[in-house]
Amino acid sequence: MERAKQKLSQRQAGPQTGSEEGLAGEDRSKERLAFEETLARVSSFGIKPGLLVIRALLEELGNPQAGLKAIHITGTNGKGSVSAMLESVLRRSGYRTGLFTSPHLISYRERFRVNGQMAEYGVLLELLAETAAAARQVAEKTGSRPTEFELLTAVGFLYFRRMQTQVLILEVGMGGRYDSTNVIPDPLLTIITNVTLDHENFLGHSVKEIAWEKAGIIKEGVPLIWAGKDAGALAVIEEVRQQAKGGPICDAAKECVWQSRPLGLLGQEIDIVTPEGTYPAVRLPLNGPYQGVNLAAVLRALEVLRPKLPGISRESIYRGLAAVRWPCRLELVQQLPAVILDGSHNPDGIRWLAQWLKEQKPAFDRVILVMGMVADKDRLTAARYLDGLAESVIITKPLSSRAGSWEELARGFQQNAGTGVLLEEDCHKALERALGQANPKDLVLCTGSFYLVGELRKNWKTGDMF
Repeated sequence: MERAKQKLSQRQAGPQTGSEEGLAGEDRSKERLAFEETLARVSSFGIKPGLLVIRALLEELGNPQAGLKAIHITGTNGKGSVSAMLESVLRRSGYRTGLFTSPHLISYRERFRVNGQMAEYGVLLELLAETAAAARQVAEKTGSRPTEFELLTAVGFLYFRRMQTQVLILEVGMGGRYDSTNVIPDPLLTIITNVTLDHENFLGHSVKEIAWEKAGIIKEGVPLIWAGKDAGALAVIEEVRQQAKGGPICDAAKECVWQSRPLGLLGQEIDIVTPEGTYPAVRLPLNGPYQGVNLAAVLRALEVLRPKLPGISRESIYRGLAAVRWPCRLELVQQLPAVILDGSHNPDGIRWLAQWLKEQKPAFDRVILVMGMVADKDRLTAARYLDGLAESVIITKPLSSRAGSWEELARGFQQNAGTGVLLEEDCHKALERALGQANPKDLVLCTGSFYLVGELRKNWKTGDMF
């Protein structure tokens, strides 16, 4: 606890000279600054769903996405964990893997990984310069500048092609149908983890509307893994699949049976049976009850992929799952007191987090909650899932332009009103206050936004980022 407090004090006093993952020093590098400045200068502001601009941009770049063997993954929650598990197993199956994810926690480099290694800023800067030149041509032809995510998607396709990746795990940014990743022409497999309400301003205000958007990644003849439980969403997905002449669908949540044994804060061990095999005692260093269905989706995906990727073996599955890391998903970054960082950022994610917390709470004297959410999420509903589960609540502001009236999150903690809900705008000071309250047998849980937990993660040395 004292070490973490000292690091917080150092951060407030001035820039750190150390680096938890080699990222703090790189944050000040000329390459990083040049990359971020170029990206801001050449991209248009905001989110503009649609494929016209990204297709024109990739055409200018020679269509680097063509020929990439991709696994295309969408879903409201869980797609990051599923992506990380698949990448870890496929890498240990002998394949040169690419992994494209978003958002990043600390560095843009996190979005572009080959065989688990993040891209260097010098390389990304060169690719962005090439992409920016193409973007200018696109703007002249279409009258529209690419968004930041469209530019990053194009940079990613260039990078993964030039790095000669054999399998690309491609995570959708938002939705699916009009997401810029949906230009991948012939994926090996598509996965929809689940569908709940999120990003309603862009995707629709009902689960069925959002399911239609996510089902847009379905391609003719390509198998689909579905791991959700909403019957209405599945009906929409099935309708889209038939219209698109998609390949067979595997309903992982129905086809698989599993039982989990928690291993404290260090993960869990899961016994799981699929239609094609029995997997006893799968060691998974990821916490949370929702990881069971995520694991089911991963195993069904690997079973479907095995004819095309024969290197996948039972041994590589076990080794890959035991080695997976996915930061800020119920991540333990400190003990005595225990500090957990979790990027749950919508009501459904917080609901699962609350279930996990109820199971873990008896192991601690007290729970101290540090929470901040952006304005376009249903903050009050999310807060109500955690209301009364923490002895102390500190509401803070995520480092995002979308934070808005961040203080209103406090209104969702009605049961905690008697003990007081503290407001602290500076997230590092909020963490310092939480650690100041904590005893060795307490739990400090930080959640509500990747913008929040990604920033707070800078305070701990946790080894390699991924």
